[in-house]
Amino acid sequence: MSDPPATRVQLAGLADLHRARERRETGCCLLEGERLLNEALDAGLVPRLVAVGPEVSDSARAVVERARAAGSPVVSLARRDASRSSDREHAPALLASLPIPESWRGELPRTGATLLVALCGLQDPGNVGALLRSARAFGAGAALLGSGSADAFGPKVVRASAGAALHLPVARCEIEDLAGLAETHELSLVAAMPPSRAGQPTRSSLPERCLLVLGHETRGVPPLPEAEMVCVPQALGVESLNVAVAGAVLMAGWYGERAL
Repeated sequence: MSDPPATRVQLAGLADLHRARERRETGCCLLEGERLLNEALDAGLVPRLVAVGPEVSDSARAVVERARAAGSPVVSLARRDASRSSDREHAPALLASLPIPESWRGELPRTGATLLVALCGLQDPGNVGALLRSARAFGAGAALLGSGSADAFGPKVVRASAGAALHLPVARCEIEDLAGLAETHELSLVAAMPPSRAGQPTRSSLPERCLLVLGHETRGVPPLPEAEMVCVPQALGVESLNVAVAGAVLMAGWYGERAL
């Protein structure tokens, strides 16, 4: 038995999830493609709607059936409707509306190696998504997004994170709250700076219990008097690293010291 065609209301609802206001009001985000749908199901999340086109692969159909078995309603999607509901040049024929995961509840281990990552003023969705992906890969307990940072559940961020945003606990946090948060969890507050602004950084690596703050790659983070500074060593005369690369290097170093 074939799936019913997506209604105009359903299609409009999917397209509306590109807007932050609609995501806030509905509590849902947009997933595009087989991989992200699979990541959502792996995270124990059940889409409110799955729309699938006739030309999807057998592996994608298997993921759709997995979503159906979990309780997701499934509708058929015409190619022209997929293009209207996606901002990608080549829209996937598989879209889903997913309830946004619960925000981080402020829980961290009281002892042992712990990493919390805060992103301040990072507007580029690709950078935010890449940093969320690195934070998950390198064992961060949660990620905090300050004012001016891209929404962790915007379609571009979710895509760039390769689904990490669906697994890693995320919350909003203001820059002025970071020092108190670090103190509460007994974390060292460490701000990453470009070499051109760091002067003489007090650290070249991250401590065992750390709240790492990452900001714009040229402006750095806003003033944090309580924070130590760290930067990624690099050759003189070379432009500072992209923030997503610098953040990944720092997190990988922290993880490598404890995983080996």
